[in-house]
Amino acid sequence: MLPFLIVVFLGSGNFGLFAQKDSIVSKQDVFYHTKPIQIENNLLLFDSTRQYEDIYQILLPTQFTKNYNYKYLTYDPIRDPRRLVYNTGLCFGASLLDFAFLWSLPEESTQWDKEKIRKEGLIKQWSNNLDAGPVWDEDGFFFNWITHPWAGAVYYMNARGSGFKRWESFVYSTLMSTLFWEYGVESFIEIPSWQDLIITPIIGSFIGEVFFIWKGKIIRNERHVLNSYFLGRITLFVMDPFNELLDIFGYKTKNKKQTYTAIVPISYDYHSKKPILGIQVVHHF
Repeated sequence: MLPFLIVVFLGSGNFGLFAQKDSIVSKQDVFYHTKPIQIENNLLLFDSTRQYEDIYQILLPTQFTKNYNYKYLTYDPIRDPRRLVYNTGLCFGASLLDFAFLWSLPEESTQWDKEKIRKEGLIKQWSNNLDAGPVWDEDGFFFNWITHPWAGAVYYMNARGSGFKRWESFVYSTLMSTLFWEYGVESFIEIPSWQDLIITPIIGSFIGEVFFIWKGKIIRNERHVLNSYFLGRITLFVMDPFNELLDIFGYKTKNKKQTYTAIVPISYDYHSKKPILGIQVVHHF
């Protein structure tokens, strides 16, 4: 699943669309979007170009601007069932391509008996595998402890990133990892596995909640990881590929409405060399 998603992500050609993007994205924009006010003899000293430069150099970011940026970039999506439906559809398509990718791998990597499958047919093979399982499989460490927990975390993020609660996201991850994948897609090839039935939803959901927390921190850091915007976007995509793809396709994440008021510097008095304060109201929807 992951190789296909990375190719789609990098090949989308649209690096300007992502969750919660808006016209104000940094503390500098908070200054630049304020309206300058000059009163009395200050009008004679007004110089718009110099004003913007001096405000940025002289005034330190206020507590309001710091709080504004922190709260504005907080990842707190509204409950959106339609988004979850779209996520599930993307997941279904990616899983079919993932199945095709796994089929192309050598049998020693996947433990799939391709000759037996070709001889019996997929439907009969699926029925026989359901009757025979679940069993303890002999898959390697990478599949049992890397790909399956990651898949469970991605399922979890599909729901969590659509505004659902932790327990709802866990139920969704369990249904997707058991009914959709283990007893669905993968049962056409192999017998359902006890490891996968346990590891994927349980450990995967735990990792998914960690992903959700990390995603919020990365967004508050203006989507940078190790001071790299590109690395930040790749990290977000690995943790939450389907929500990121939806944002690329134009489905924007909706956040809870937030309103802030504060006394902040809105201009600068060059005569007294002091900032001019005013009341600023910000409503983010």
